[in-house]
Amino acid sequence: MNGYTGAGRSIDMYGQGTLNTGLSAERGPETESAQNKGEQLAERRVLFMGLPRSGKTSILKVIFDGVLAYDTLSLMPTQQRTEYRLLTGVTVYDFPGIDDYSDTQYSVTNPEIYAGEHTSLVFVIDSQSDIQSSLTTLFTLMRVAQTVNPQLPINVFVNKVDGLSDELKQDIQQDIQQRVTKNMGYENLNVAFVHVFLTTIYDQSIREALSRVVQYLVPKHGSLETILNSFCSKSSLDKVFLFDVATKMYLATDSSPTYSPQYIFACQTLDMMEEITYMCSGFMATSEEDAVLQRINVELEGNDDLFIYQISPFLMLLCVGSPEIVRQTSLLEFNGSRVAKAIRQILPC
Repeated sequence: MNGYTGAGRSIDMYGQGTLNTGLSAERGPETESAQNKGEQLAERRVLFMGLPRSGKTSILKVIFDGVLAYDTLSLMPTQQRTEYRLLTGVTVYDFPGIDDYSDTQYSVTNPEIYAGEHTSLVFVIDSQSDIQSSLTTLFTLMRVAQTVNPQLPINVFVNKVDGLSDELKQDIQQDIQQRVTKNMGYENLNVAFVHVFLTTIYDQSIREALSRVVQYLVPKHGSLETILNSFCSKSSLDKVFLFDVATKMYLATDSSPTYSPQYIFACQTLDMMEEITYMCSGFMATSEEDAVLQRINVELEGNDDLFIYQISPFLMLLCVGSPEIVRQTSLLEFNGSRVAKAIRQILPC
């Protein structure tokens, strides 16, 4: 059971609800009136945009629908806006690829979709294709978006970096960052909310990047961070993640720096737990009192160990600390139970 709604329901570019059959729906004569209705988007939302074939739909299919990376090669181009709902009330919208020959200019002619303090834009760029065309489209979107929301977070996913050397990846990332910053400076746009990430569907970079986007949209994000900071301090832990089990994204973390190796190992551990749980007939809590059944101590090869505390079937605490601290399971379980109770009061579990 997942804590989100996947691609079973699609919404066309003008707000009409349709059944997603995987086929391209042709617009009828009611298109214009449907456009004027202007369907209300979710208050907390992430807008996924990019040129056709940039890989944005593949990213979301892998994260939310569990599609294997290699199976995305046969995906058809996105024709309708699709939504994915997270447990926290954040909705991710996948928009059709933006080009000059279809209705996808909706993203430019309807600036109100960028409004709101809980809105974030993700623009996906194919690092192995025409980067300049992608940047030209991105600059157009930024001008439109910042007219209605000057503080809109703009997250650039430099996608399909698999196969590139580390040096080339960094060069591409820095080049795009500089060109975006330079262009926004010329147009007097706010550059403080622009972030550039390197992503590929063949590792955990897509989940880590989207986690960094989504966590600031989660309700009472500041309260969750304070709770996890307190947990770290009182338990002498180095790092704590609040994980969404279904997507393997972290919804919140403490204020200490986040390092990719910690997150990657946490994801690998969740994969291992899923396999073990499946073989051992599964786990499903019937009440909050029964929810905390999985407490696991994982020893790493380095200087840290991993302690996992299950809050509910959908949420987990993944705690990183020194072996001496993580082996004090009674202290971690006691503090973890108090943290889990506080989190249940904030998020639906």
